[in-house]
Formats: sequence, C-alpha cells, structure tokens
Amino acid sequence: MKLRNIILFCALIVALCSMSVAAQHTTSSTTERPPEIVLREFYKWYVHSMSRNVDPLKAGKATLKKYVTLRFIRVIERNDKLPEGEGFDADYFLQTQEDSAVTTKNIVVSNVAIRGATASAIVTFDEGYPRVRVSLIQEGGAWKIDNVKNAPK
Repeated sequence: MKLRNIILFCALIVALCSMSVAAQHTTSSTTERPPEIVLREFYKWYVHSMSRNVDPLKAGKATLKKYVTLRFIRVIERNDKLPEGEGFDADYFLQTQEDSAVTTKNIVVSNVAIRGATASAIVTFDEGYPRVRVSLIQEGGAWKIDNVKNAPK
C-alpha cells in the first residue's frame, strides 16, 4: 500500500510540474509575437474584410479586439457617434477617405521601434495610399494597436 501511495504521489508531482511548464509556455508565446507580425496579420485581415464589404468595426468585433486596444476601440466608437461633420471622417487604420480598394499584396511593415511595453512602426500600402505610423502597446500579454496617424514621407 505504501508503494502505491508513493507512486501516486510521484505521478501527481510530475503532472503538476508538466502543467506549470505548459502554462508558462502558453503565456510567453503570446508576448513573443513581435509587433511587425501583429501588424501584418491585422492589416491582412482588415483589408480583406473591407474588400468583401464587411465592416470590421462591427461584424469583426471579436477579431478587432484581438489586434486593437480597448481604449482605441472606444475612441473610434465615440467618434462614430458624433454628428456628421464633427470628428474624424476617414478610415481609422488606413488614414484615407479613398473609396478604391487597397490590396493585401503590398502591405509592408518597417521602421519597427520597441521601447519597453510600447512599439511603433510605419505601414505602407498600395501606391496612392498614405503611409501610416502605428503605435502599439502590450495589453493582456499581446501587442495591440493603440493609435494610427499619417506618417511623414
């Protein structure tokens, strides 16, 4: 009986250690996705949604929350409730009012600068679209977009 208890105790210790290692690996892998990967994934999804006439700010809310901070989502939502002519009236993530469709082929992320829990990068699109400077912060263990502005040429 003692041998059985010792074996069960050892098995329990091994199981607990395995769970701890797995939990650490899962947690660290979310922060290991660098900002440039997050930006490429986001803009590929965003542009693809727009090309299908799907409003990512409404129909893609769950995916949007994966890539964009809650603070920035709230800024966008508050701005959208303002009367016409007041507030920002261009695409928040592309910084343009152009109706023509940008493609996912020419999305380039460059000049990535990371300082602690903040990062910024320049994203360029098809010819004719402005370059944007995207600011990211770490939220919930992942890099998320917190602001987008026109980038200087």
